[in-house]
Amino acid sequence: MVASTSAKPRSAKATKVRAILASGLVLGVGAAFTLAAWTDNEWVFGQSDNGGGPGTKTYHMQQNTWTGAGGTASWSDQDNAPGGALTFSVDADDLVPGSTVYAPMQLRAAAGSEALVASLTEAVQSTPTDPVTNSSVLYSALRYEAKQGVDKASCNAAGFGGAGSSIIPAGSPLTTISGTGINLPAGDTVTDGAAADICFALTLPSSAASSLQGLKTVPLWKFTSSVGS
Repeated sequence: MVASTSAKPRSAKATKVRAILASGLVLGVGAAFTLAAWTDNEWVFGQSDNGGGPGTKTYHMQQNTWTGAGGTASWSDQDNAPGGALTFSVDADDLVPGSTVYAPMQLRAAAGSEALVASLTEAVQSTPTDPVTNSSVLYSALRYEAKQGVDKASCNAAGFGGAGSSIIPAGSPLTTISGTGINLPAGDTVTDGAAADICFALTLPSSAASSLQGLKTVPLWKFTSSVGS
């Protein structure tokens, strides 16, 4: 009877321990779920007030040097030297002291471009030089003038003097550049902007030495439009 009586408490105690352990396991699982959280994500994207992503404007200049078939306009991009052919005539390869020849060209803002302001930023002799076909001596001796607002029909001895406004003053060395702005208005997304007429006048001074006879040279000019820093 004594042995039987002492066995019951031990059995009850073991049951209680098992219940506590079981309870602890349940609490452990419950704690794991408590650490987790419901999630809900919200994404946003950047756009301009006109729709679409933030973007940049377009600045695109083109040139026409009147070398198309039949002397019609031939617009192109000429980013690298020597660029488009600026054709001086009449008899530009037969200059004598005191003679001047003329060459027309145009610049414009291409369709889709913002308005631009261009300027003549570089004036150099083409390379390689050659004593006869690309003479540095003749290049140094020649002088030029450039105007804006002189159209093709007036880019000659008769029309040049009374038309347009100066970009490069008369009698300037071929290395002369200019900070004078040439306004190129914007068109729209499908139409190019209005063209700006430019006329070059190239002169062999009256004082040119006779040693310059039979020589040729190749001058280069660069127009630049830019935006931003």
